[in-house]
Formats: sequence, C-alpha cells, structure tokens
Amino acid sequence: MQQAEPGGGDRSGTDRALLAALLHHIDEAVVVVDGQAAITWASPGVRTLLGHDPDAIVGESILALLHPDEVEGVLDSVARWAGRPGAPRGEVHRVRAADGAWVPLRYDALSGPAIEGLGDLVLTLRPASAVAAAVDGADLRARDEAGERLVRLASAFLDAGPRAFDGAMQRALVELSGLEWVTRLSVWRRVGDRHQRRAEWVAASNQPTAALPHRVPVHSTTLLRRLEALQEVHVRSVAHLPDDWAADRTALLAAGVRSALAVPLAAAGRCEGFLLAEVTLDDAAFDAAHLTALRSAAAIITAAFARNDVEVELRRRALQDPLTGLGNRFAFDEALAAALLHLGRGAGGGLAVALVDLDRFKVVNDALGHRAGDRLLAEVIARMAARTEEGTTMARLGGDELLVLHEGVADVDDAVARTQALVDALGAPFDVGGRPWALTASVGVAHTAAADVAPDELLRRADVAMYRAKAAGGARIATDDEAARTAVAGRVRREGELRSALDEGGLVVHHQGEWDLHTGQLVGAEALVRWPHPDLGLLTAAEFVPLAEESDLIVPLGTWVLGRACQELAGWRRSGLDGGFELRVNLSARQLRQDDLVDQVADALAVAEVPADAVCLELTESALLVDPEGAVVTLQRLRDLGVGLAVDDFGTGYSSMLYLKRLPLTALKVDRAFVAGLPDDPGDQAIVGACVQLADALGLQVTAEGVETEAQRQALLDLGCHRAQGFLLSRPEPAADLAVRLGLG
Repeated sequence: MQQAEPGGGDRSGTDRALLAALLHHIDEAVVVVDGQAAITWASPGVRTLLGHDPDAIVGESILALLHPDEVEGVLDSVARWAGRPGAPRGEVHRVRAADGAWVPLRYDALSGPAIEGLGDLVLTLRPASAVAAAVDGADLRARDEAGERLVRLASAFLDAGPRAFDGAMQRALVELSGLEWVTRLSVWRRVGDRHQRRAEWVAASNQPTAALPHRVPVHSTTLLRRLEALQEVHVRSVAHLPDDWAADRTALLAAGVRSALAVPLAAAGRCEGFLLAEVTLDDAAFDAAHLTALRSAAAIITAAFARNDVEVELRRRALQDPLTGLGNRFAFDEALAAALLHLGRGAGGGLAVALVDLDRFKVVNDALGHRAGDRLLAEVIARMAARTEEGTTMARLGGDELLVLHEGVADVDDAVARTQALVDALGAPFDVGGRPWALTASVGVAHTAAADVAPDELLRRADVAMYRAKAAGGARIATDDEAARTAVAGRVRREGELRSALDEGGLVVHHQGEWDLHTGQLVGAEALVRWPHPDLGLLTAAEFVPLAEESDLIVPLGTWVLGRACQELAGWRRSGLDGGFELRVNLSARQLRQDDLVDQVADALAVAEVPADAVCLELTESALLVDPEGAVVTLQRLRDLGVGLAVDDFGTGYSSMLYLKRLPLTALKVDRAFVAGLPDDPGDQAIVGACVQLADALGLQVTAEGVETEAQRQALLDLGCHRAQGFLLSRPEPAADLAVRLGLG
C-alpha cells in the first residue's frame, strides 16, 4: 500500500539561520556582503575573532570595519576580480574589533555561481597568525579551497526540503570529492539499537562500478563498534586488517577499497552514522588536512540530518491520520495531483477515486463508545489494506469515510472491480464488544482518462456517487453519473437556501389542532414547521426536514421551532386562552443527544413566559432507541422541568416494554397507519385497542393521528380513544387562524 509523501515547505527567513547553525563549529568568521559592500549576514565566528555581535553589524559597510589606510587596496583588489568566480584570497588586512583595536586578519573571498542566493561576496576571516609562514603557496591554496568547499557543502542544504534532501546530500559530497587521494566519499546512517548495529548507505560522491553494498552486511562489525565509540577510524591497508576485522575486510575489498578513513557523525554524544572516504590505493596518505576537512564536513552533515529528520517527522504528522496510520486528506490530495500529472505524461489507462462510507458505523460509536468504534475502524483498515495492490493508495477522509485512489485502471468497470475487491474484505463479521457485527459500505467511484480534470472535481463526483449508493439502501457501489450529480447539486443548493431561510426568518410555524372526540373541544395543537419557498411555494416539514437531518441544520431548526411555538402560545394565553390547552412540539433524535437540551427548553419557556406544563415534547420511537439509557436520563430531567413527554408514531418502531415502562412519558400517539384501517381491518382494530389499553394501564394520554373519516372517529370512540388529530377535524394552519378557531381573534 502506498502513501503520499509531502513536498517541501516554505523556508523563507530560515536559510541564513540554518547557515549559522551549520557553520557554528568553524573557528573562522564568515561574512556575506552585497554589491554595495553592505554586510547582509555574519557568522558566530565574528564574535570570537572581533567581539562584534553578528546581528549588530548587519547593515554596516564592510569598508567601515577596515583600517582607512587599507580601504583603497581592498577596493582595487576586489575590482580586479569583479564578475569572476573565486576572488582575492590569502591577503592580510587590519580590521576594527569591538573594543576599537585593529586586528590583523587574513581573508579569503568567494563570488560567482557557487554562492548564488547568498550574496555577491562571501568573506572568510581568520587570524593572520593561524597560517604558518613556512606553509608554501600550494598548501595555502589547498587549505583555501577546502574552506570554500565547506561553504559550498553547507550551502547545498539551504533549500533542501525532505523531497530534495537526497539530491542535496549528493551535491554536498561532490563538493568534497576533490580531496587528494580520495576516490569516493559516502555517507552512512546508523540504524537499529546497540544490540543490532547496522548502517545504511545514504549517498556517495560518485557511483563507480564497484560500489559498496547498500547495507553493511553484518549486524556488528569492528568498524561500527569503533565509530559508535566516536572514534575516527583510519584503515591504511584493508588487505592487512586483522582477523577480528574479517567482515569489514570482505565488504571493503569486494567494493575495490584499499584504504579508508571513517569519521563518525556525532550528535549529543551518540554516533548517528559516519562519513567514509574510500581510496583504491593501499596505504593512502590521509593527513591532518584530510581529517580536518572530514571532521568539518561530518559536523555540517550531522546538523543537516538533524534538521531534515525534524522536517520529515513534522511532515509525516501533518499528512498522517493518527488513528489508522493512513494518509489524511492532504496526503491524498498530493497523491491524486501526482497521479493526474503522471497521467498527463502518457501513463496508460486512467485513474479512479473511490469514496467509501461505512454503513451503520455510527451505531457502534453511539452504543458502545468511540473506543470500540476506533478499534473497529482499525480492523477495517487492516483488512482492506491487506487486499490493496500496486497502484492503489488509501487514505482516511475523516470519521468512517475512506478515500481510495486506483492508478492504471482501464475503465470504470475495472475501477469498480478493484474497489469491490477491497469492500469484500468486510464480508466476515467483526468482533465488537464480544459479539459479531456485520459491516457493509456505501461506495462512490469516479473514473477519468483525462489528465486535465481538477482533483476536487473527481472527489466531488465520487462523493455524489457515494450518496447515491447510500440513498439506495447502502451496501453497494455506485458510479459517477451526470444526472445524479445534477440532483446532488440541487440538494446542495436547497440546503443553502434552507440555511438562509433559517438565518433570515424565512420559516413559519403552523399548528394542527388536537380534539376531544367526546366534547368536540379543541384541547391542544401540534406545532409544525413550514417553509414558504419563493419558487416552490409552501413546503411541508416532510419536504425539507430530511434535508435538515442530513446536514447540521436539524438542531438549530428544532431550537427555532420550539422558541417560536412557545412565543405564539404565550400570545394566545395573553389573549385569554384556557390554561388547559397543551401545545406539542417535535424533538429530533439529534436534539435529544444535545447536552444542553434541557437548558434550551428551559430558556424557551422563560423567554416566552409560559408554564412548562403547557408544553409537551414529542419524540419518535427511533429517536429513543438510539441511546435508551441516555434518553431515560434526559427525559427525566425534562419531566422534572415540568414539560409533558409523548411518543409519536407509536407502534411503528421496536420499543422495548421495559424502556417504555422506565421512560417518564405522559402521552402516546397512535400512528396514522393503524388508524387508516379502521373500522374494517380487524388487525388495525386490535393494535389500536391494545395501544389504548396500554396507555390506560400506564396512566398515559393517548391520541390517534390521521383521522380523516367519520367512521374512523366513531371507531376510535368505541375503542376508548378520546383524543385525535386529522383532516376530518382540522388541517395545519397559521397561528392567527388557529387563534380565530380558539375564539381569540
């Protein structure tokens, strides 16, 4: 299974800080100067040599630090080298220290392409006495060149993010490849613990035919043990190594190496790897200059590794889902963009995006808790990952949604077949809380053979197809379809319109009366939300509440209806409404799960100044069954507040009689499906009669819904049901019309 790798980030403002860290160990001072002779950056060595704070001299002219008698000579010297690589080197001039004293310093200068991006001129300053008078010109030039190589080596890492780091390492080693006698330089990193010593090859200055293997082929070699003790190892003759070096001797000779010098990459007293200089001649004359250069290079490379390791880890965390270990949405976006780019370069076939949504997964979280849900999701990922093939990338979008990228797919049928192979991993039941749990998935697949499609567009198409699969009952794969995309676009548009209507007061509440069948009196009403749509006319709750339930609008919608209904009830009461009148307001399952539901109800009652017993909250059986134990607690708190509680559509769910007994209900509403068969259907008669008897036994009010004929009204009276709603009695109507019906208008 592949996972997307991140790209380099923005390093604006960090390059010079990095150069300071990389050159901190060097005794010399390094100063960067622009074309106007102004100092743009200075290394920490300036403080050691001259006492100046490196940051404090930035912006000053380098000429202001020179002795006045020597400024003209320096300008002439620099002018002669203008525009040429390299620069004057080895000259001694007096430079002003922080205490005002003149300090003789030898300076070397570097310009040209080698320092591009740093400045126009890089000066390296060292005490004049540091170079012995006996050193001849050739030795001096060699030392200067080594210093220049170290600057270029450090510069190689300035713009190297995680993706470019290997190339930067290669360039850095090439800068050192001019050391006399050295055939090749290579970098190795230590892996494993102290019980399993091993080094992995990272990069080399060249790739000769006889190359070292990519891993030292033993767990513990003498070379590694010495390096772990932070010792530099000079092997003058590989062929004459003693027997306890047998493994090292075999590996080095096989690679054509006859002499070698290894310098540890040391950090915080620990060996993190080593820099290896290889020579194909016996008894190579590594001297102090070689050792100094390699030590400095090792320090720079170690600092570069440390910085890169941090960036790689930060990037990994930014692109990895912490629960599953898969890439997250950002990693998937990068993988998809790369796949489209590859497709545009002539890759065969096409690619497909699949959006996988686990059916009924939320029930596990609600019933058994999120830890159980996390364990289930981890097992799902493990099963599906075991079935991925080359060219397939998985990521977690969030929650129980997964993203899959298939590359090299011939057509949409091929994409569906590859996706089905992953989904088939869900076939066997999962063990959840000690019991088997069958899990299915709704999947949307979008395929393209064109490279110019936008990544977001492919994801949107897969999302639309997934919703089609879910709307069709789930447990299936649906493919991208233009008509479906149009329908979903309409749903998204309608959701936006509903959000605006809710925010801008574009909804109203109608009320359907509840009647006493014996007396013919209007004893209550049910508040029903309506949407006067500017194009579609007056929409009933059934036409837009399901949309609100699919989005995040159902809770604010329910809160608004409750507040509005209470305010209208307050107005009727102020106009003389009888205190026995009860207004019923529906609660959704999502509202019931809100921690602050009781506070919301209390606030609505307080703001409208209506008594709690004048309001009854209606809930469906399905809402109560999502979390029965939690529902018992919440409903009891609502009853303690004083409001009534009714189960709506009673008889259509799967209510446990035990929970029905425990719930602090005040009323039941018999579903219209059973009332519709009265008086002719014996089954409906038996069910309605049983509901009435059960309500009587539990001391609950019972109301029948959907009464549309006189025969149904009479049948309900005969069965002992005295309260009813329905078109026979009254239809839902605006608050003002109901007020007239109540004799208040």
